[in-house]
Amino acid sequence: MTTLSTGYQQGLAHQLNSIRLARVLTVLPRTQQHLFNIIPLLLSCHHQDLPGVINSKTPCGIEGFSLSDKIKNACAELSLAIPQDGALQHIDTDIAFDGVYAMGSTASFGQHFKSDVDVWVVYKPHLTQSELNLISHKNALLTQWFAGFDFEVNFYLVHPQQFIQSNAFDSNQSLGLEHSGTSQHWLLLEEFYRSHICLAGKTVAWWPNPHCDGNTRDPQLLYLGDIESLPAAEYFGASLWQLYKGLNKPHKALLKVLLLETYASEYPQTTLITQQIWQLCEQNNFNSDNDAYLLLYQRIEAYLLAQGDTSRLEIVRRCFYLKSGVMLSQAPGKSGTDWRLVKIAGLVKAWRWSPELIATLDNSPHWHAGQLKWFNQQLSELLLVSYKNLLQFASKQALSDRMRVEELGLLARKLHSYFSDDDHILQPLNRLWSISTTEKALTVRYCESTARFYLYRQPQSEIAASVTPSDLLKEVDDGLIIHQADNVCSLVAWSVMNGIATADTTWSQIGRGHRRASKLAYLSRKLMPVLHNVPMVSKRHLCEPWYYQKVVLVVNVDYDPTGQWQGQELMFDYIDLNILSFGRDKTNMLSSVAVVCLNSWGEWQSHRFDGDTALLEAISFVILGLKRSDDKVDLSIISCSAKLKQPIFNQLKSLLLRCYGLMKKVSQTNTLMHQVTIGEHRYGMYFNSLGMMYRKIDTAVKRDLVENLVLARPELVDDPYASVPSIIQQFVALGAKQYFLRERTNTLDVFIVDEHNRLTQLEYQQTTMKSFVEKESHSYVFDGQKQRLSVFNMPQFFQLLRVEGELTVIPFGLSNDEMGSAF
Repeated sequence: MTTLSTGYQQGLAHQLNSIRLARVLTVLPRTQQHLFNIIPLLLSCHHQDLPGVINSKTPCGIEGFSLSDKIKNACAELSLAIPQDGALQHIDTDIAFDGVYAMGSTASFGQHFKSDVDVWVVYKPHLTQSELNLISHKNALLTQWFAGFDFEVNFYLVHPQQFIQSNAFDSNQSLGLEHSGTSQHWLLLEEFYRSHICLAGKTVAWWPNPHCDGNTRDPQLLYLGDIESLPAAEYFGASLWQLYKGLNKPHKALLKVLLLETYASEYPQTTLITQQIWQLCEQNNFNSDNDAYLLLYQRIEAYLLAQGDTSRLEIVRRCFYLKSGVMLSQAPGKSGTDWRLVKIAGLVKAWRWSPELIATLDNSPHWHAGQLKWFNQQLSELLLVSYKNLLQFASKQALSDRMRVEELGLLARKLHSYFSDDDHILQPLNRLWSISTTEKALTVRYCESTARFYLYRQPQSEIAASVTPSDLLKEVDDGLIIHQADNVCSLVAWSVMNGIATADTTWSQIGRGHRRASKLAYLSRKLMPVLHNVPMVSKRHLCEPWYYQKVVLVVNVDYDPTGQWQGQELMFDYIDLNILSFGRDKTNMLSSVAVVCLNSWGEWQSHRFDGDTALLEAISFVILGLKRSDDKVDLSIISCSAKLKQPIFNQLKSLLLRCYGLMKKVSQTNTLMHQVTIGEHRYGMYFNSLGMMYRKIDTAVKRDLVENLVLARPELVDDPYASVPSIIQQFVALGAKQYFLRERTNTLDVFIVDEHNRLTQLEYQQTTMKSFVEKESHSYVFDGQKQRLSVFNMPQFFQLLRVEGELTVIPFGLSNDEMGSAF
């Protein structure tokens, strides 16, 4: 009876698999069909005439693999050598893989024609780490080869016991660009079960109660684990992971986060989509209703309708439609053979969408910045709503004991800048499906009543000459205004960063003339090389205090004192004149300073300073963030002055480098001083280990008595930092809470530096560093008061260790191998 039952279940699984294999090919272009068909061949055979060759020691071979006519035809079409049968024959001990499986949106309603293909490669347990390294290298080469055909294929190595004995394999599954690390586990397996396609190898025993008893296991089946009872502790980590994935593909992440919210709402009586698919299989229903992505949408729809949440449901429907890539407004030839066409047309009719809305969605490859920003904002708001609902659910549970708190910190740090409501952060615009965001003309409007600048994607001639604040609000809602900020430099920088402004874009400002337009265009061109060439953000960057990698001082964007000057610029080349206190009237030739800066966490910010002390305020603002910068830091000056561009550049560059050098020299016990004359006043700039402050100096004191003075720290006696390791001062950073931990015998020293660099020192008895970090992280995630702080602004944890006698600071929990990887 058991054999018959297992055989029957296996037959249903084979039938669904065959249907999915046929469906996936109807959506792919002809070349990609052939590429998809040869995936198992490239893993089963290691041959010099095939891509991905490393050496003869690279493990290969898939259980039960043989050349099919589809694979032979694909090789012929792609001009690849068809291996001889001998190259495919392996003795049992040489076979490297139990099976190769596509998973995700492939062959479902969610398969866009540009969708990537995720492939799980389940390897034999006997393979060594060096052999796995060879396979990983080969897979990376294959991914590059497929990319040459504009076909994204990602490979993931999976141990057959990975989900059953999870903790034994965590060290091999580091959090990365494409791998969720320890943030999700059973939910990942459930997604695989509901969506996988067997390309070659063993049939996965994914149905309910697949006789996993050790005495009745079928050697022809692959048993990866039981998902009948998903642990509640995993929902929080999985939601964080999906939010992180949403930074690149928010429309896709929204559907998955809402599915988690739906699952959580039913807990502990959750019916999984995997179970629904199997029930349909048992009813012999293999039509389009039996589809993982369609069932996912229907579950979310039922949940949101029960909540009466029609606004979120409308965005979900648009995401589902756009994810499919089916374009109902276009000629039937484009998608006439698509197996999903009739079903999606029926859904859209039931949703009562207008032809205009369908056409707008089908035109998504050509959406402009206004449309993109509106849709991005909707997605972000909905993602945060789901996250907060899941957080409320998870607060009643424990954090998953599998999830490494250091990975929790990395994910939260990455999300912090994206979801931050800080007006000074320059947010990247996700292009979603749009091919280009470039605009031919951009127009700026300043509104005195709101004290803000507004950016339009139309030329000035198409915009009303005057508007009220309520009109501006409507234009924001209508997408006419694509960005707003408290200073014009932010508008220009945001436009350049997101590819909206190019060297050919025409700028203008309402109420201002040609000179203003030329200045904005000049600033735009000057910012392009700075904003477009950015360093990689690694895990090391995210688990350490931030520091500046690029700092740009932009001067005289608004009022420009040099425009009133009637002298000859050539005199500045021969006379050491001070542009901050120039001429008989001691005029300061700088009216404003804007700072555009990139920190090591990948955040771009823009700040503006006004008045005679604007330059001092700007330097004071950036100087602590330069203390930990390396010698690769990019310090730039952009002068938007009508005259004296070069003298202003030369003097400010010299001053900025001088300040940078002094900040690098200060220690815990001294203060370095530099003076500068601005207008009619002399100022002392005092640098210590916590930054720079400035104050006026009595002009009666001779310059050489105060210049470069080295002072003892006058506040040292009352300085809370005096009694803690001095190395901590090298790591402090404004805006981040930091814990520095030192283990002594039966005692844990804890030094806490808060967001304002205030210090607290505590001692804990009989407490390990690991347990302290886990407890504090859990408290920060779920404590009601702490949740009112900035979303995702998790604290950072560091160990104080002695290395070769020197006290050093090391990020908690991450190895050196992990920290260098991109994130």
